[in-house]
Amino acid sequence: MATSTETSHEFPFPAPALLAALTDADYLRARLAAVGGAKAELVSHESADGESKAVLKQGVPADKLPSFVRSLVNGDLVIERTERWRAAGEGAVGTVVASVPGAPASINCSLQLRPSGAGAELLSALEVRVSLPFVGGKVEKAIVEQIGKLLDAENTFTLNWLRDQQ
Repeated sequence: MATSTETSHEFPFPAPALLAALTDADYLRARLAAVGGAKAELVSHESADGESKAVLKQGVPADKLPSFVRSLVNGDLVIERTERWRAAGEGAVGTVVASVPGAPASINCSLQLRPSGAGAELLSALEVRVSLPFVGGKVEKAIVEQIGKLLDAENTFTLNWLRDQQ
């Protein structure tokens, strides 16, 4: 079984400006520094022909994890995350695939960036799957909740980043 959720964030900037930020190595490094947690780093970044791929590592300190999750992992969590974007029409589509090495969990997210009024809307459809008997659903819900908080923090950072670039 998997746990899914969808979110939407509005930006008062056009979709091309938002896409340019989301695929910029300096932006990604700054975002990781601001909200990436312990041991955050931009592992690799490629951009060519309207497509972009970034591999990131993010950390979650053990003391920030729910107690039942702490009992399942030793120490801090290190999340490996691959973000891909490609231009599509007046917007873009993307994916995020994340994993915790050694953990029976997968996180997949499809992204759609589209014009919305004078700005842009970023839609995220997230699916979390944890293959643990009895507690998998509970862990999935905790992960979805934490990812929701992370997405809110990243979108706030992005909004401020774009404002600062003007």
